[in-house]
Amino acid sequence: MSSKYSKLLRGICDLLLWAALTTASLLLMKLVKPFKRGFFCGDESLSYPLKESTIGSLMLIGITLTVPTAVIVVVELFKQLPLGPGGREAAKRDGYRLGHRIGQLYKQAGYYLFGLAMLTFSTVLTKLCIGRLRPHFFAVCQPRLEDGSTCYDAQNAGHYITNYSCSNPNISSFQLQQLNQSFPSGHASMIMYAMLYLAIYLQAALSTRISKLLKHLLQFLFVMFGWYVSLSRITDYWHHWSDVLAGVFLGVLFAWLTSVYVADLFAFKRFNRTGYSANTLKKAQVSPKSSTKSQSQAAAAASAAANVPPALPAYTFGTLPYLAAHPAQAQYAQTYHNYGYVP
Repeated sequence: MSSKYSKLLRGICDLLLWAALTTASLLLMKLVKPFKRGFFCGDESLSYPLKESTIGSLMLIGITLTVPTAVIVVVELFKQLPLGPGGREAAKRDGYRLGHRIGQLYKQAGYYLFGLAMLTFSTVLTKLCIGRLRPHFFAVCQPRLEDGSTCYDAQNAGHYITNYSCSNPNISSFQLQQLNQSFPSGHASMIMYAMLYLAIYLQAALSTRISKLLKHLLQFLFVMFGWYVSLSRITDYWHHWSDVLAGVFLGVLFAWLTSVYVADLFAFKRFNRTGYSANTLKKAQVSPKSSTKSQSQAAAAASAAANVPPALPAYTFGTLPYLAAHPAQAQYAQTYHNYGYVP
């Protein structure tokens, strides 16, 4: 099977896996009933009024799907713009590498959406298993006990109530279904995943040629927006503070797992001027049992690599070695500038 069809088959397989995980989340929400948790009639944490959400569910879904995807598309297209006359001429000869660009967009957006699907499944499953009541439970449900009494009757004070029904005639089926799904906050988990993933993605993919602080400002704004939406769930009385804290934790956890282990955003294959990767050069040094042809190719690669200094890494963490004098400082001045190492 050719490399082209192999990549196509792998892409279709990944798409089917994402669709299966998303379908599983939808089936959980539709078919599985949440655990029915009891309450005390005097519980003040369940006595808050019902308020409209600052950020509704449909708006949240729209933000988490469109904003990160749009940012990823813009950054990926910007990264692949041909720079300089030589780059433009090569791009014209290659037809601007349309297939490669589409493949990169598909991969980066697909990684994000797959992480979002995993997060959604985990959040829904936790909601259904815990079944925690929302802060506006009494206002929305107006519970009535089996004997016909309510929480306003003195004999029910101090008793843990498990057998009840909602007597509010104006309650919708959606509200009734959502009453037992307070923990964790789905809004907090989804928005923090989306915004933190964007911040991590920008750190890995966006250069700082224009302004070194612009990238960090964007990261700060994205994370603060996610934090604001999370806090609004407490002030809107849709979640307890611990629900939001758990949702934020889930969002941060899945953003980190997806960016580091699924998308592998910080992996960078270093190539020197000969066009050989570091793995090829390593095999040339440690593989004595290679065939004659392979040995000659590896030796040529090692010999060519010995005549030029190694390429600088795209990312530098911890200390700042690039501030020290380098033997090929002038040669790599443009490389430092392109990756934002020089203010």
